[in-house]
Amino acid sequence: MTTKEMMELVQQHHPHMGEVEVVKLLNRAKNDFCAQTEIVKDSYTFNTVANQRYYDIDNRILKILHVWLNDVEIPRTIGKPKIDDEDTGEYT
Repeated sequence: MTTKEMMELVQQHHPHMGEVEVVKLLNRAKNDFCAQTEIVKDSYTFNTVANQRYYDIDNRILKILHVWLNDVEIPRTIGKPKIDDEDTGEYT
């Protein structure tokens, strides 16, 4: 079904809605569907810095499945690390 056909279908049931509003709602529904079904998977690569634990990531990333560094998969951390970047190395 094309975007035009979906717009016409929505406007048959909601004749008060303009084209811009219908397109925005269709795009939102598409994004929600893709996020809930995890149908879209992609890779994301960026440069790392020695001794840096935290990084800002692209806001389009919804879920991280794997992290690889130098061809080694990094295990997933659950909870907060025992040592923070500003710590002196003592465990809390």
